[in-house]
Amino acid sequence: MDSENTLLEFIRESSISMGDGTVVEYGSKEHINEFDRIISDLQAIKSTIRKGENRKFHRKEAHRIQDAIGAIRYLKRRATRDGIKKGLLDESCEPKKFG
Repeated sequence: MDSENTLLEFIRESSISMGDGTVVEYGSKEHINEFDRIISDLQAIKSTIRKGENRKFHRKEAHRIQDAIGAIRYLKRRATRDGIKKGLLDESCEPKKFG
C-alpha cells in the first residue's frame, strides 16, 4: 500500500494543471510555453503602466511585476532542466550561458 501511495504522489507531482484546465507533464514543451505566455502577458501589463501621466506613481508596481517575471524565468529554467533530464526536451531548449 505504501508503494502505491508513493507512486500516486509521484504522478501528481509530475503533472501540472494549466490555466485552461489541461494537464501536462512538468518540464514538457507545453509547460515551458505556458511560462513564456505568462511572461509575455506580464511584460504587456508592465509596458501599459509605464506609459501615460501617472507612470511615476506606478514605479513600485512595475518593479514588483519585474520581480515576478524574474521568478517565473527561474521556474522556467528549472522546468527546462528537468524536462531535458526526463527526455521530454532536447538540449537545444536549454538557455545559453554567458560568461
